[in-house]
Amino acid sequence: MARDISDGHLLRRFAQALLWMSLCCSGCATTVSSDWQSRLSTCPTSEELGQFRPWDRIEIRVFGQPDLSGEYEVSPRGTISFPILGELEVEGKRCDDLEIIVREGLQEAYLRDPSVVCINKEVSKTAVTVDGQVQKPGIVEFRPGLMLTDVIAQSGGPTQRAEINGVVIVRKHDNQSESVTVPYQDILLGKETNVCMHPADLVYVPQSMF
Repeated sequence: MARDISDGHLLRRFAQALLWMSLCCSGCATTVSSDWQSRLSTCPTSEELGQFRPWDRIEIRVFGQPDLSGEYEVSPRGTISFPILGELEVEGKRCDDLEIIVREGLQEAYLRDPSVVCINKEVSKTAVTVDGQVQKPGIVEFRPGLMLTDVIAQSGGPTQRAEINGVVIVRKHDNQSESVTVPYQDILLGKETNVCMHPADLVYVPQSMF
C-alpha cells in the first residue's frame, strides 16, 4: 500500500537526484527505450530479496547476552564490526546467513549454544519509490510479484498531466544506476508485457509536453 513520504523527505530528495542524474546520462525521458524489454525482463528471485548492501541497518540479538546485542550499519566495504568476532563480511548475505555466521563464530569463541536472531532494519531499500505525475507520490512496500501497474495503481494512478507512455524506471545494477523508459499505456492496455518491480526501484511518471 502506498504511503506518504513527507516524513522521508531526504529519501525522496535522494531518489529525485538519482533520477535526474540518470536521465541526463540517458537522454530524453519520454522516448521509450528500444531495448526496454530485455533490460527489464528479469524478476527478483527469493535469493536476491533481503540481501544486505552498504549503509543497511541490521539488528542482531543474542539471547542472554546484552553486550552482544545491538544495531549495526553496513560499512561501504560491506562489513559490520561485531563484538568478539571483529569485522564480518555481510554484503550480499541475508539474515539467515548472518545468523549462522554469528552463531558459529560465538560457539568457537566461548558460547556453548548461542541463540541468535537477525533483523533487517532497512525499510527504504525494500520498497519502490513512485514520483512525478501520480496522484499520491510516495513509497509502495515491496512484495514478491509486484508489477509496474500495481505500484502506479497504488499511487492513485497518473494525473491528467502525465506522459503515460513514457514512464521511467531507475534500477541499480552492480552499484550503478540505469534508467529505462517504458510504454506504460501499452502495458496497461495489454499490448506489451508488464514489468516486475525490484526492491529499491524508482518509478517516475513525467509530465506531458503537450
